[in-house]
Amino acid sequence: MTKGYIICVDDEVSVLETLKEQLQTCFSETHEVEIADSAESALTLIDEIIDYGEIIELVISDQVMPGMKGDKFLELVHKKLPDAIKILLTGQAGLDSAIYAINYGGLSRYVEKPWNIESLSKDLRGLIEKFRQNLENQRLVNTLYKKIEELQVEKDKDEILNQNT
Repeated sequence: MTKGYIICVDDEVSVLETLKEQLQTCFSETHEVEIADSAESALTLIDEIIDYGEIIELVISDQVMPGMKGDKFLELVHKKLPDAIKILLTGQAGLDSAIYAINYGGLSRYVEKPWNIESLSKDLRGLIEKFRQNLENQRLVNTLYKKIEELQVEKDKDEILNQNT
């Protein structure tokens, strides 16, 4: 499988750089890690990656950022990427934000800052494996439906030929 994308969003540059470095260390063989310092720039980045036909598997967002907050951002991400893993990684989100992100943003995990990279990477590996299994299952289902349609067309052709003979 080609490399998937991990998108990290936080307005604190030091947090972004640390998270990117840690994730690249853990996932460099399987993923490209991209960062954005605002929800708005992350949405632009996501659109660009989608336009290139690449797969975004994971989006990690802070909650408290200038402009759009993390829960609202994850809601928009969920509309674009309903199957992607969405994680709220923050030290300042209240329960209401987390509940909103669960209900409207398809939140997979809530992780408090400071995070433990060993624990986080283990959780992410499990989530990514499930994502990839679901993606493969969807491909198999689509292939099956396509084959069923082809067989139905052949059956219809045979019936028409049999009626004409």
